[in-house]
Amino acid sequence: MIGSVLFNKYSIVEALGRGGTSTVYLAENIILSNYWAIKVLSKENAWLSAELDEIDMLKNLSHPMLPRIADMAEDNDNYYIIMDYIEGTNVSDLLNNTGIIPQNTLVNWTLALLDVLDYLHKRNPPVIYRDLKPGNLIVDDSGRLRLVDFGSARFHNQEADDDTVYIGTRGYAAPEQYGAGQSDHRTDLYNLGMTLFHLATGTHPISIPPETMKTELKLSGITNAFASFILKLTQASPEDRFQSCSEAMAYLDEIQRHRGLYSRKTIKGSIKSGKRRFKGIIGIGSILPSCGVTSFALRLGLYLSKNNIKSTLIELNSSGDFDRLRDVFDSMGWLRTQSKIKMEALNLVLYPNASEFGEISRKGIDATILDLGHINTENKLRELNRADIKLILCPGVPWKYKLVSEWLDKNLITNSRELIFLVSNTQGLEKLFLKKTVKGSPIINYPFNGNVISPNRSDLIQIDKIFKEICHVSGYA
Repeated sequence: MIGSVLFNKYSIVEALGRGGTSTVYLAENIILSNYWAIKVLSKENAWLSAELDEIDMLKNLSHPMLPRIADMAEDNDNYYIIMDYIEGTNVSDLLNNTGIIPQNTLVNWTLALLDVLDYLHKRNPPVIYRDLKPGNLIVDDSGRLRLVDFGSARFHNQEADDDTVYIGTRGYAAPEQYGAGQSDHRTDLYNLGMTLFHLATGTHPISIPPETMKTELKLSGITNAFASFILKLTQASPEDRFQSCSEAMAYLDEIQRHRGLYSRKTIKGSIKSGKRRFKGIIGIGSILPSCGVTSFALRLGLYLSKNNIKSTLIELNSSGDFDRLRDVFDSMGWLRTQSKIKMEALNLVLYPNASEFGEISRKGIDATILDLGHINTENKLRELNRADIKLILCPGVPWKYKLVSEWLDKNLITNSRELIFLVSNTQGLEKLFLKKTVKGSPIINYPFNGNVISPNRSDLIQIDKIFKEICHVSGYA
């Protein structure tokens, strides 16, 4: 098939995907020089009738989030359905590659999904999608969410008492999809809730007991208001869920108006202004080169971002690590914007090789993280002193701790209690040795492991615990 030209118009470029009943190809319209997806259905397919039902349903739909059917053709062996080619990233792949989705992004996606589901439910007869899950969502190249694969969608039959066959995906499917009743618009709302839970926590809903969902959402940094919204969507009984997309959207609008969706869990929440005034500046450095300052700064920035804290990372050293990060982000397709002085990726704003923190605008930024690297100049020490929270990463072996006291003496630091020392030993042994060197200074054990760029649930729990301890010992919690 690849390389052939169909109907003197469509040149087949590659296979985009294969299912049990069809194959989808990328094709170029050689007349218009644009690209389309062509779904090929064999006429000998036992499920042909169901496939054609999907096509018949789609051809009458018109919504920005849905693929359009532009044409249909056939020959002796196959039907060919020419559809919009949606270029982008599958949300399931996005979850696997970059980790859990930040709440502010989830809220925007939720509103978009409620809008398209509301459109489907108000059709005559209503269309029930019945298989909403991350794998059926794509973020296109413009950043817009798109809903694909209508293989499980059905028209709603109000006279039926239950579903005749199980359709859906385990973990996301509602109880009524297993034969406990008939699927209706509330089924799609349940599927939406389980999809949001997976994207918010990184935990597949099939593996989580319902009674622990609230705890999982809280551990992932989801606000109480949005967690309550997700839990209401996923009630076992349809009567206990939102009764329509309009009702769900009204609930979101209400809690958003009262800031329930965007309350700052840390910088403006856990860090309370009653004890000390927090300006949102965190300085991170080390007394030796190559102690993992950039890794920790990035991990902290991603953690804050996933908790709806708009954060920026500023590289105040000449290591070039941020430029190397730029290459990684670019290769993964994560760069949103970039210029000579800054870039945006993974909901963070990063400034590579900046000369001075004061030159950078903090408008709209909640937290600024200074990556000072090896603090070996007066300028770096001055920038560290501007921070509210001052973190020093220590060598990983106790026989180098004498260098810590030498560094303090060299830089005339007489009150080291303003510094927080981080020690990289999971057993805490180094912490005991370091106490003898920096008497009275706060020391926090920090295991330098886990995935920095794509943190899993365990990584996020670890950094959450560490950051709360940092806030506590520095007087901001």
